[in-house]
Amino acid sequence: MSVQLWDPDSDVEVHAPTFAALVVVLLAAVIGQVSVVARLPLPGGHPDLVLLLLAAAALVEGPVVGALLGFTAGLFGDLLSTHVLGRSALVLCLVGYLVGLVAEATERSVLVALAAISGAVAAGSLGNVLVAVLLGDGAPTEAGPVLLRALTAALYAALLTPFLFPAVVAGVRRTRRVRRR
Repeated sequence: MSVQLWDPDSDVEVHAPTFAALVVVLLAAVIGQVSVVARLPLPGGHPDLVLLLLAAAALVEGPVVGALLGFTAGLFGDLLSTHVLGRSALVLCLVGYLVGLVAEATERSVLVALAAISGAVAAGSLGNVLVAVLLGDGAPTEAGPVLLRALTAALYAALLTPFLFPAVVAGVRRTRRVRRR
């Protein structure tokens, strides 16, 4: 049994206005995450809007666009932070690609989208810590607080997904409809 993650013969269409709109939304989410959301005194941690919106966009647009969006948002986030350049870009690129692989399954069930986005947020949170540890970037090494933060972020994602995922879908449809006129 072989698993093919990407078909090089398939035509991957990147709709430029949609891609540009999603990049703007993700860059605004990075700024909002750093300046507002990270400072909110919420129980257990805070939601990760960047991972949530990236996962939602990857579910709508597929793995290649998800990876490109993740890399772009991650690199922008890296430029705003003090950690090693490329750490967030790597993690978000992988998350965007992997979530995009289940894009077709979300057309059949809303629960798949909810699980995929929540799982992506948890995996992205853990991935950031793992890459930081591998790079010796001063990440916490105790598993308990790291897992608690990832689970809290996933719970917040599950609570926010019913509101943000339909907005992303509607925005993508709108940018595609504007092109046809």
